[in-house]
Amino acid sequence: MIYQTHYCPALLSEAPRVHRLGDWCLHYQAYSSQAHDTRPAILLIGGAFQNFRSFAHEVGELLADHPVILLDMPSQGGNLQLAPELSLEALADLIAAFAEDQQLPTLMPIGLSYGSVLAALFAARHPQRCERLLLSGITAFGRSGARLILNEGLSLLAEGRSEAFAHGAVNTLLNPLRLQQTGISPAFRKALLRQVQRLSPTEQERYRQNSLRLLSFQGFTQRPECPTLIIAGEHDHFTQPWEHAEFAAACREAQCALIHNADHLAQFEQRSACSALFKPFMRNQRIPQRSAGCDLLKQTQLSQLDKRLEPRLEPSQRRARLSHAHAGQWQVELNELGFFGGLLHTDAPVLSESRGWLLHHENLPPLPLLPLRQDSRGLAFVFPHSDAQACQALIHRLNPLPRAACA
Repeated sequence: MIYQTHYCPALLSEAPRVHRLGDWCLHYQAYSSQAHDTRPAILLIGGAFQNFRSFAHEVGELLADHPVILLDMPSQGGNLQLAPELSLEALADLIAAFAEDQQLPTLMPIGLSYGSVLAALFAARHPQRCERLLLSGITAFGRSGARLILNEGLSLLAEGRSEAFAHGAVNTLLNPLRLQQTGISPAFRKALLRQVQRLSPTEQERYRQNSLRLLSFQGFTQRPECPTLIIAGEHDHFTQPWEHAEFAAACREAQCALIHNADHLAQFEQRSACSALFKPFMRNQRIPQRSAGCDLLKQTQLSQLDKRLEPRLEPSQRRARLSHAHAGQWQVELNELGFFGGLLHTDAPVLSESRGWLLHHENLPPLPLLPLRQDSRGLAFVFPHSDAQACQALIHRLNPLPRAACA
């Protein structure tokens, strides 16, 4: 690997280098204080809707102590090459092949969101190539609610409903109830919404393939063995804090930190708190149990986090109506109502139709819902929040909430 020795954020917008592995093209940029650097390199792997420019701040900070490589796999970041036949495991193996071809020393991956799964699989499958590992937004995507939301997004894309898809995707990544705490500005949210609405056909297909990879992933058969730090936003609804903690508990040598006033984009919303963890961890220094903006969870806490942080309220008016364009409509009793879902009693054969249901309650607009499970307690459901008006009306009904919102 020959590193570029001059770095400024503007360089992240320039065309990347391309490394070919058979039919596959891997895009990368590499920076260091010296052209030939034998120190372990930090490898940045981003998530959906991110590109190299997303990491301008992190690259500038990390370069003081380490070489930094930014990598986009096929169908990821700025790399538009489609790769429907590649599984998550195969992509992780491509990272190892890239490291071998470039004659890199051991790597220290930082994986965010979708990139966290790739980084974790790389570390688990190729332990000899991984010295340290940092993950944010990690999950095995086995939670039923998250899978329903991902599948709903794919269905909306297939139907050409790009606006509904964009609202659902953004409301999943940015917890709408916690925008004030996380510091997400209306301008940033609007820009992200516009970006997702305007995905090109190739970008939509890339999103579809990446989502299908996550949905088909059978889980980790091996866990990272190297020192690992996992950071979770306390308000992250998409990949919830307890999922981060349980992943850490299953690793050989992992710690988990909870970032206050952050959701799925913790490293962008609370940069100072995350930097206070990133830098000592990468330097192999002790991480303080508590620092400004974050708490390092104790080992005994990793398997004890609450799996429902969203309060489910008993509505003052429990009578509601459930309707479906083809299946009909039923009077129902609404037992619990939260922003991300709820519980109701009904005699409707709801599970015979997985999509297209609307909940009509008091003076709220019709709320699209997805049936999650039906048992003796009733019908549990999640809201996809693909309808902007209905989503906003529910926020006004339920806010302020006393605790973090997770379903």
